[in-house]
This record gives sequence, structure tokens and C-alpha cells, in this order.
Amino acid sequence: MINQNFSNDELEQHKLLIKIAQLYYEENKTQSEIAKIVNIHRSSISRMLKTIRELGIVSISINYNLLPDIALEEKICNKYHLKQVIVVPVNLDNDNESKNQIVCNVASNVLLKNITENDVIGVSWGRSINYIVNSLKNDNATFENVTIVPMIGGPSGKIETKYHVNNIAYKLSDKLKSQAILIDYPAIVDTANLKSEIAKTQHMKELNNWWDKITIALFSIGCPAISKSSIWYGFYGELFQKVTNSKIVGDILSRFYDKNGKELQTPLHDQIIGVTLENLKKIPLKICASGDPEKLNSLIAALKANYIDILVVSDEMANQLVN
Repeated sequence: MINQNFSNDELEQHKLLIKIAQLYYEENKTQSEIAKIVNIHRSSISRMLKTIRELGIVSISINYNLLPDIALEEKICNKYHLKQVIVVPVNLDNDNESKNQIVCNVASNVLLKNITENDVIGVSWGRSINYIVNSLKNDNATFENVTIVPMIGGPSGKIETKYHVNNIAYKLSDKLKSQAILIDYPAIVDTANLKSEIAKTQHMKELNNWWDKITIALFSIGCPAISKSSIWYGFYGELFQKVTNSKIVGDILSRFYDKNGKELQTPLHDQIIGVTLENLKKIPLKICASGDPEKLNSLIAALKANYIDILVVSDEMANQLVN
């Protein structure tokens, strides 16, 4: 306990300790950064942090209630050969959209922790990616050499602007204080011949070059099983009538796949402007978030096909993944 009957010198000392505690525990500053801010030698900061704990200014405890989730994460990692799994507790009484938003809020922190200088981050469109970008809090770091690039074309006015891949890329670059490359083409063009002509343009050649450099992919999973009122159906609209196939379980970047994650050759296959699933696999770090239980089968298929390296998922879906 802190003695309330301070002398002036003691009061100033406790104020300094509280300031250091805030910088270290709340703002995640390093000891070197704190030393510069408070103008104290770095070797003293470590001793002062120990004093802070001894005086009870901060208390540290381990939440052992999280152990079941840790075991669950390890099981999913081992079963699907993932680099990392983060299981997010959700209230089962929430609707699916709320569950997904909670998971995406956590995914934003996961994304930020995995970004390093010179990364090229590929993004897809949609509500989940928009949630992740909107939730991202980056008050301090500047990633001047990081580039954000869309991995697929735009929705041609079929969904709200905030879910457009260019808008998402720009917002993410703004939050990271980095640069964004935008795409001038729709995700699905009218004919295969038009796609061939687009491939000859300088802009498309530049995009292909950026796609080859992607080090982190951030995407969500589409699913025909979700609500007919979803933006997924809003995006595909009548086009989905052309690709109706009983084998379709889900899609990533408008590439439809079966229950094993194998890409299906739909009538739209040669009209898509975007990264292929084979090229997606080659990206060093692939991050996906999902909290909507309706997408369970789509997620399982994507995991089987190794399209995901880091998975952020609700505890509700995680329990079903191991079963």
C-alpha cells in the first residue's frame, strides 16, 4: 500500500513512479523509450519498475481461466498445421454478426503485431476486413516502408463503399502511416477476352508485380450458406446463379472451392481479376478471422487446403473445429 502521508519529495517520487507505470504497462513503451521521456538513465527504470510492483501501484496476475482456450488453440494448430491460433470468447446469445465483429477486433491486434518494415500487405474486400481495419489502433508506430495492396478488384458499385477493397487498403495505409496501391478494375469482368486485354495494361502488370511481393495476406471467407441478405450475396448478385454448383463450400478472393479446399472451375474462373488460390498459398503469412458459425464448413475446407497460417476464431467455432 502507498502511504498517503507524503512529504513533498515523496509525492514527486510517487508521481514519477505512476508516470513510468502508465508508460510501461498502458502505453507499452520500452524501458529505453521511457528513459528518454522522463530523462532518467535506462538502468534506473528497471529498478523503478520493481519498486512500482512492490508498492502496489500495479498488480500482475495470471488468468488461469484462459488455459482451456490455450489448450484448444494448440489442438487446432496441430490438427491443421497452423502457425498460430487465437481463440476469442464470445457470448452465444449474440447474433452472428456481433460474434464476428468481436473476433475481428482481436484480429486487428494480431495483424499489427505481425507487421514489420518493408512488408507488403495484401487485403481483400468485405465486412470482416472492414471491421479489422476500423478496430486497428496504432498510435505510435510508423510503417513508412510498408505497402498495402488489394488482392482482388472492386465490386463495381454492388456494395457499400466502406467495404470496397480500395477503401479498405487506403484506411489501413492511413492507420499504419504507410502507402497504398489501388486497383482500377472490377473483381469480375464481363468476359475472359476483356481480362486478357486488361492483363496487357501497365497498371495490371504493376499489380501483378506487387502481388508477387506480398508478405502478409489479410482476407475473409465467403460462404453460400450465409444469409441471402448478406453483402456476399449483394456482391455476387445474379452472377452467383451462373456458378451454382452443389460442390461449392466457400470462396476466397472470389475463387470458389469444394469441401477439401480445391478450387472449382466455375464459369467465372477466367473473368476474375485477383490473386489465385495457388499464389495465395505461397504468401509467407496468411491471416484469417472468423466468428460466424455459419461459415464453419467453409473455414474447415480452407484450413484443409493450407490457405491460412494464423487463424483468429470464436471459441464457439474453435470447439467445433477440433471435433
